[in-house]
Amino acid sequence: MTNEEKDRKEYELGVLLTREEDLAGVLALLAQHHVENASEARSKKLTLAYEIKGHTEGVFASLTFKAFGDEVKALEQELILRPEVIRSLVVKTPKPSTHAVGTGIPSAAPVEKYPRTASRPGNAPSSEPRHEASSKPLSNEALEKKIEEILG
Repeated sequence: MTNEEKDRKEYELGVLLTREEDLAGVLALLAQHHVENASEARSKKLTLAYEIKGHTEGVFASLTFKAFGDEVKALEQELILRPEVIRSLVVKTPKPSTHAVGTGIPSAAPVEKYPRTASRPGNAPSSEPRHEASSKPLSNEALEKKIEEILG
């Protein structure tokens, strides 16, 4: 691995565009900044929860890439100035860790944040049985049913 390859960091770009066709312009902008694409751009049309810059709909696209820090700064500035870009965010991809965050313990050993004791401060022991989390996700219908059960 050369020094130049070591200096390139991996980043992730998330961009909200006005139209699907605008993605080609963003990809061309990335090429101008000597960015090495690490993944293919994924995009999806969205209805926005609230109006942003006069838009109620947009296309969200994301991709990962490798670049030098100064090129990323220039890229961020150009994305802000482009009228077809509603919002953009570039973040540095974190390095994979072999340790649990902040514990110094290898991630293979699970860390229990809240021990399961009945004598936690502020919590009275409950007579209701405690349900363990299911290993498979609930469907939307099952989730709505559970919420209705809880709310009464």
